[in-house]
Amino acid sequence: MAKDPEPGDAKMLRGRFVLIGGVLTGGFLAVVLLATSASAGMQRDLSNCTAAKDRAGAAACTRVMDSGRLPDAQMYIGFFNRGTALSRAGDYDKAIVDFSRALARRPQFARAFEARGLAYAAQGAVSKAIADLDASVMREPKEWRFLFSRASVLRADGQREAALADLDAARSLKSHEPKIALMRALLLADGGDYRGANDEVDSVSGAGGDDAAARYVRAAIAFAEGRGQEAAVLVDHALELRADFSAAQALKGRILEARGEAAAARKHFEQALAAGGGSFDAPAARRTARERLDALGKDAGKRGAEVAAAPAGMARQLDCKVFLPATGSVITATCSE
Repeated sequence: MAKDPEPGDAKMLRGRFVLIGGVLTGGFLAVVLLATSASAGMQRDLSNCTAAKDRAGAAACTRVMDSGRLPDAQMYIGFFNRGTALSRAGDYDKAIVDFSRALARRPQFARAFEARGLAYAAQGAVSKAIADLDASVMREPKEWRFLFSRASVLRADGQREAALADLDAARSLKSHEPKIALMRALLLADGGDYRGANDEVDSVSGAGGDDAAARYVRAAIAFAEGRGQEAAVLVDHALELRADFSAAQALKGRILEARGEAAAARKHFEQALAAGGGSFDAPAARRTARERLDALGKDAGKRGAEVAAAPAGMARQLDCKVFLPATGSVITATCSE
């Protein structure tokens, strides 16, 4: 149950905000609106704002806040939920504005610091992201989710040891949380400890966690070990379970790029960036997608310049990459267009 970060609100209203999936439910909003005979339309808006799934949810939050039925002292909930909906829709600039508005009204609201930090991370503003996540951990050091979120951003920034330290602290608070084990598996694989990484995934298999995330992590480990074909099969299974899984889309792009399929890889990197925020390993996935799209764009420009500069009548030569499924490796050869 989320804490009321500041004293002074009416006693009957305390403790009515329940944190579910990162969103504050409308417990208090329901009390206010029912007390003022809310219309059926307003009840639908309340439900959609509480769910905070997409732009429609953000619009519903706006109507709730504009209705005049929500006390100004409680507007931070509306701003927070609208920011969450906008973030999930990929509109990070507006989401950050709303999280900042929530924090202006509730400066100790740790969940808003975390949410704004993740929105900054989605934009690639790592220093701002870590500063906000530090603030969330400082305000609620016993909340494992804040430590996990900071670890995710630290991993994306290449700060492996700091990320592992945060996960260890999170595990001490939530020992059997599957997400912690899966993120640790990725970090261990980053360091070349593939056996330890697979052991972490094995420890949560069948534990009722996110099966798409588990398949993605196994795929990432396989790809890191050079088992490209196995990685491709596993990541396809993850995407079958959740097509808008940013990390799985980015990994699929890396697999295709390794095979020499640049156009197909680019498409998956773009899908990784288009997917809404909040999914497992999203900070690292978005960073990878941005970097690879930039590299592919530069590579395409270089090839175009080389072809244009070729003497008239000379057969244009291109680099061909051939993927070898048996070894998961790629060889490069010269071939005519």
